[in-house]
Amino acid sequence: RHPPLHLALIAHGFGKAAAREENLLAGSLPDAAINSMSGFTPKHIACLLDGLTLAGCFREDLFKSALEEYIRLGSVGGNKRKRMMSRVIFSLVLEQPSFIDAAPMSWQPMLERVKEVHPNCQARPYHAELDRCARALSLRARARRRKGPYFVDLHVAVGDIALAIHLYPKEEACALSGEPLGAARLRQRHLNSMQWKYLGLRREEWLQLPNTEARIDALDAIVSPYVATRRRPLEQV
Repeated sequence: RHPPLHLALIAHGFGKAAAREENLLAGSLPDAAINSMSGFTPKHIACLLDGLTLAGCFREDLFKSALEEYIRLGSVGGNKRKRMMSRVIFSLVLEQPSFIDAAPMSWQPMLERVKEVHPNCQARPYHAELDRCARALSLRARARRRKGPYFVDLHVAVGDIALAIHLYPKEEACALSGEPLGAARLRQRHLNSMQWKYLGLRREEWLQLPNTEARIDALDAIVSPYVATRRRPLEQV
């Protein structure tokens, strides 16, 4: 029998690695967590629920039991825990709304605190060039656009949907396989659910391209399956 700390770390490890092992994460681990819920600290609960959320494994009985215990314990925590719990609650609202629809009034302060967590919206040097690349392709686009708790590096309007270009750092992908890790997969899941088609480009590779013309080519390659582009000379944009 694993103690609560081990259960929380196991769930969080699987979630951060984007390893969806349903027999474990939707079966035996939630069973064990429910049976030992009284031994969980607020930090353990946040790690447990965040890991399961990242992995996309939602057991209603566990989430309700864990959130009730989290509220009963009454600890808000620091910024890192606030971000984890914000991610959990937003995921429930978007992907499992039935969990929230029947929530008791005691949940309301926790649900309100989610709105206090704001995404990082820092402008970076490559945003101006990314915007210029979009104009060179005659796209209806804007750099640094927000959707829910996320900022995307470039938003491209395409009829009733949108393309969400994300220049992701190397930390968001597995160093061996190159596959996106848990937080990156969650961003993709959420944006796609909100009708923003996620399109990822490695930031490091983008910045290593030799010049703006090469970056226009790279942007054209990723958006052209979804929207018609018309190339204009750089001096005109």
